[in-house]
Amino acid sequence: MQYTLQDVLTIPLLSSAKLLSGEERIATQVVDSVSVMELPVEDFVRNNELVLTTAIGCGNNTEVFVSYVKEVFLSGASALAVAIGRHVHYIPQEVIDFCNINNFPIIELPWEIRFSDIIKIILEQLNNWEQTSTIKADDIQRELLKLYLDNESIDTVLRYLSKDFQMDVTLTYNDVFEISERHDLKESFILKKEEPSIVHLNSGMFMQIIPIHLLNQQYCFILFKSKKLNASPLSWLVLNQIVTILTLWIQKERTFYQNKEKEINDYIKLLLNGNWSEKEEFIKQGHKIGIDVEVPYVCVVGIPEKVEEFYHLYKKDKSKESEKDFIRIFSELVETSAKKLNKKVIYTFQKDLLIVFLECKVQDASQDVNCLLNLLDEHVKENRIPSISWGIGENHAGSLTFHLSYKNARTALEIGRSQKGAGSRSTFASTGIYQLLISLTNNTFSTELMHDTIGVIAAYDKNNGLDLLHTLSSYIIHQGNVSQTARALNLHRQSLLYRLRKIESLTNRSLNDPDDIFLLQFCLKLWTVRFEKKETSNII
Repeated sequence: MQYTLQDVLTIPLLSSAKLLSGEERIATQVVDSVSVMELPVEDFVRNNELVLTTAIGCGNNTEVFVSYVKEVFLSGASALAVAIGRHVHYIPQEVIDFCNINNFPIIELPWEIRFSDIIKIILEQLNNWEQTSTIKADDIQRELLKLYLDNESIDTVLRYLSKDFQMDVTLTYNDVFEISERHDLKESFILKKEEPSIVHLNSGMFMQIIPIHLLNQQYCFILFKSKKLNASPLSWLVLNQIVTILTLWIQKERTFYQNKEKEINDYIKLLLNGNWSEKEEFIKQGHKIGIDVEVPYVCVVGIPEKVEEFYHLYKKDKSKESEKDFIRIFSELVETSAKKLNKKVIYTFQKDLLIVFLECKVQDASQDVNCLLNLLDEHVKENRIPSISWGIGENHAGSLTFHLSYKNARTALEIGRSQKGAGSRSTFASTGIYQLLISLTNNTFSTELMHDTIGVIAAYDKNNGLDLLHTLSSYIIHQGNVSQTARALNLHRQSLLYRLRKIESLTNRSLNDPDDIFLLQFCLKLWTVRFEKKETSNII
């Protein structure tokens, strides 16, 4: 364990010393060295150094005393011990208040205790602690090397460390870490990449954080969280030995998982394209990489909306690191949600698209997919992921129908997003009418008919600043009811009648003739599909 201020205060020589502040920190407050320091402090105090002082330059000036203590605190000292008697007769309450606010330990020493005696004992204890830590570090290194050579997994190593140190040990690649110790106590903090650190939690526990620098400017972090109050931090010497071995381990496992990830992505490309010839060999290949393609699946394709806002929350710019954050977070959420539903899941990312295959019974395809998407929507509300538009290829749910379900899910996404807007869900079946209309947009007669009816209305709107297209759409939606249409458009009845007569004169169609109404509605839908489709076709 690390040599701490609590160890210092148990020295018999300091039995008459009084701790005036920072009591809850002494068990975790590391002491690396000891020195004597009077005014001015400047840059002479080291981090984690116990500072001894007579406060000779402070005298009876409380303001100077507070300023001096503040400088020592800001220098990163572990504590300040003040000899009371000749130069200062007591520590002012203002000084104690400052130390309490900042949880900084300040100690009152009797004048009779020699600084040289304190320094001698602490240095001896630090030397003994360092020798003990070196032995412990060597033991840990030997054990970790043995596990490494035995090809044990990184999880086995973390369990071993957790048991040996009686601490919770976690490895994370995310530099924003969240911990929940109770349902009503949740803390989030940013992990620093520059150097090891200790974070004191609201519960009174602490967490030691050690950054590990990997290849390609990547980082991960190993976290040691105390399990009980008044536990002491681990020696940084021991932790450095652990990190040395773990770096080899992590690089090896990352290389393995990257190769496996590439193998999985190549296999999923075959699923999407339907490019397999030998069915049995294809199934066997899937089993080798942990994918069971013999159970029925349904495909869901999504596109994130307002991605820039998501990147702003995490990195403030759209960088490769931000994209990796999104992929990692989304992957975790998809897997967690699928586990809650007790379903198998296959997923991948292609450009801006999220592609998910969810295990389902053919008759329950829509219900199972909506359960999954409902779980993901909960994280959208929590701003963990951006809003996502979804297309569902439910009509081809089944075994080995991946490419057909995927194709239809993309069609449903494109059409549903253009008709319903961002953040919508659309099934392939629900977009049938629009698929028909899209096929007719390439028909010459249909195009001419559309321009002869709706085109003239659009041109009039553009030249005269009216919105006759919206008026016609609302009139059709309200089944020709003038009163309801006027209320919906917030128009006077006479103004609406004027617009309707203008529509009839421009199109040479009667709004009292069912056939003309049908024709106008058909051309209006065709116009909408024709021009809105162009705006969203870039996702295909």
